[in-house]
Amino acid sequence: MDIKCCSQDDRDYPILMKGIKNPPKKIYYCGNIGIINDNPCLAIVGSRKASENSLKVAYEYGRIAAKCEYVTVNGLAIGCDAQALRGALSLGGECVVVMPGGLDEIYPKSNEELAKEIVDAGGCIISEYEVGVRPRNYTFVQRDRIQSGISKGVVVVETSLKGGTMHTVEFAESQRKRLAVYYSKMIEISSGNKELLKQGRAVPVEDDQSMEKFLERVAEDRIETYEQMTFDFLK
Repeated sequence: MDIKCCSQDDRDYPILMKGIKNPPKKIYYCGNIGIINDNPCLAIVGSRKASENSLKVAYEYGRIAAKCEYVTVNGLAIGCDAQALRGALSLGGECVVVMPGGLDEIYPKSNEELAKEIVDAGGCIISEYEVGVRPRNYTFVQRDRIQSGISKGVVVVETSLKGGTMHTVEFAESQRKRLAVYYSKMIEISSGNKELLKQGRAVPVEDDQSMEKFLERVAEDRIETYEQMTFDFLK
């Protein structure tokens, strides 16, 4: 793939990412990185070992994001992430994938064709790591701050209390991004979903209508920079 690079001073550097704590000095990318600044982004994330119901929900939420003209963002993981991306692509939506290592190696390899389809459809793959850097445990966590950092909101489809998705949740909260979690009265939801809703850390999305309503609220949000948030806290 044609790997390019942009720095914080470049026009194509994701604007919202400049407002997070410790933003990457450089971003490596393949595809059309301009969609991140030209359109609102929504991170749709969830468990790798998701239930069949959650996989269907992730696919549908990707479709809704595309219909509402959002760019779907996540880490290309098997399970909820991949299904959300496929759902968005099914309606001609654009997607952004954040890699935990250099772009010379797509991870997971089983989703390499999906990554190519995303780029071919006008989306992009990005990473803060240069070519040759292999994924490590800490790079997966660090990439989660970028998923939420370039997005105006985050939707959690399914997560356990200690699932990797919770890293994205915590970054979203520190970045003051609006957060939603899938909820169903008819189907047993995962422990992480239950806890986030019980603690009032996220709003429930139960169906297509509540998902679209959440996206309307996200569109209205003004995203503050990390410096503004720090100043407000000190006041």
